[in-house]
Amino acid sequence: MADYNALASNIRVGEQLTIAFLRERRRVAVTANAVMRPYEQSDIADINYDWVKFKNGYLRTITRTPKGKTNVPAILLIPGYGCGSIENYSLSYNGKLMNEWIRNSFAVVTIEKSGMGDSYGCAPCTEVGLVTDIESFDAGYQYMEQLPNVDKSHLYIWGHSMGGTIAPEVAKLHNPKGVMVFACVFRPWSEFLLEMHRVQKPLLEGLNYQQTEAFTRTIQKIYYEFFVLKKSPEELSQNSEYKPLVTSELGYKENWNNNMWGRHWRFWQQLDSLNLAESWQKVNCPVLVLHGGADYEQCSLVEPMLIQKTVNEKHPNAATWVTIPDLDHFMMRSKDWTEAAKNFKEQQYLKDNFNPKIAEETVKWLKSQEL
Repeated sequence: MADYNALASNIRVGEQLTIAFLRERRRVAVTANAVMRPYEQSDIADINYDWVKFKNGYLRTITRTPKGKTNVPAILLIPGYGCGSIENYSLSYNGKLMNEWIRNSFAVVTIEKSGMGDSYGCAPCTEVGLVTDIESFDAGYQYMEQLPNVDKSHLYIWGHSMGGTIAPEVAKLHNPKGVMVFACVFRPWSEFLLEMHRVQKPLLEGLNYQQTEAFTRTIQKIYYEFFVLKKSPEELSQNSEYKPLVTSELGYKENWNNNMWGRHWRFWQQLDSLNLAESWQKVNCPVLVLHGGADYEQCSLVEPMLIQKTVNEKHPNAATWVTIPDLDHFMMRSKDWTEAAKNFKEQQYLKDNFNPKIAEETVKWLKSQEL
């Protein structure tokens, strides 16, 4: 997919393309002109496509405003860490959540990560670090501040998964009306990963708990050298004890393209270096912290608890924590971790299994801030 995106992102309307493919074991080549993907249409929203200047290029933005309305509050949506395009949101859980916000008179601003979608002149998403992601969503917030149809005094930030880590980094630079985060972490990434492994190795790979603990204690040593000592995966692979896990878990191999878990390996080192306690205490607005009881990805009550306590320590009663028991990481209705893993494998988030409770809780909180 990364290779495909690198090719497709550079194609422009009218450009002549030659595409080779196999049909009945024979190689066939056809030549045609590129046609743009149709603009998204909506019965409930006015949809505006635009660009934001970013470094040496431009990032695509798509803004959805309640149809026919002006001077409305607006939400900047910050998604998870993956290099996916905002053009795909309408069919995903993001689209379902955005539609509920729009129906309740909130505009939604989305912006591509570096090099994604119709962005151009920017480094590919898979080659940049977390710092670039933060800068791109900061550019998105500044763009939202300039929109003519939104209420500049009622701007919000939504962060899901890794987006919940980026949200306070952007919020502390501005003066939003509020910040909402869901399924995100607070502790250093290297620390959180150990807990995640203890949950996911038995759940997803069938390891018993003794095997899981042995794995975790070995990977802990690798993580220390990778995250704290800032060694590269290539350096770590030189250690014969580490090499099998550096290969299987970090994805390192010869002629490697630096892609680790879908991003450049430096992305994860930058993430681990963030002091989120410091960042959250600089966020000077109400905060909603959402947690899913069936979320085997975020998998820990420690994360929302620490975000709430850290914010409230500096700004008493500013943070609210809400747990939705049957909500999983991908906003599906799942009763527990086991069902959530099954639902993700079967892509139930595309099959009318969106859990409306997350929309209800966010809308309820948003409206309380509008009073």
